[in-house]
Amino acid sequence: MFDKIYDNCDPTEKEISCQCGEVLIKMSHGRPRRVMECCCVDCYQHLEWASVMGGPKVPIVPTLSYWDNDVVVVRGEEHLRVVLLREDGRSKRTTATCCFSTLMVDHPGYSGVMFMLFEEACRIQDDVPDVPPTKTRPAESRIYFKDFDTSRGKLPEFGGDPSRVHQTCCPKYINGWNSKSSPTLENPSGEKIQSLFERIPQMILGLEEGKRILSRSDCPVGFE
Repeated sequence: MFDKIYDNCDPTEKEISCQCGEVLIKMSHGRPRRVMECCCVDCYQHLEWASVMGGPKVPIVPTLSYWDNDVVVVRGEEHLRVVLLREDGRSKRTTATCCFSTLMVDHPGYSGVMFMLFEEACRIQDDVPDVPPTKTRPAESRIYFKDFDTSRGKLPEFGGDPSRVHQTCCPKYINGWNSKSSPTLENPSGEKIQSLFERIPQMILGLEEGKRILSRSDCPVGFE
């Protein structure tokens, strides 16, 4: 199932790359299953960690897009690592050590049929040249508003339906979307990210939940 607001997205193959271009990945389906903004402490903490390691600037509210779990690594697999915030972390986030961009993210809730990308933490091929993704794949909701702290900066106004700004996750309409979302992949041509994750090193950062990461000294574990 795809939300009708993404009808302007080019459904053909799309490229994902890290910011410096050393890692290039192709995904078979170029239309996202959904896009949302997330204020949760875990998303923000990971992006802060990646930023202090030399990665992209952290957005005040990250944009999350969800795609069919069917990819081909074209180049740069040797730069990839799977990063968990702590021992009991459920999200597995791919990080490129060449520039500390964040690429594919897996979570048990994605049921193996989709993965997530942080729109501001990597490069995703545009749907239409010179048209920003905020126009072709706008966020349809904002979640975990309860976690937002003004120390991050001034909260930007949500550009979508104000009734879809939620204190936590999974309001009723999202549960409905999950029940309708396809549990299978149509005509897969590559591999699932889970098989990629089995080949690349994994690292647990050991970060305290909710702790701001403002410098490398805030990280108890180095990155190899």
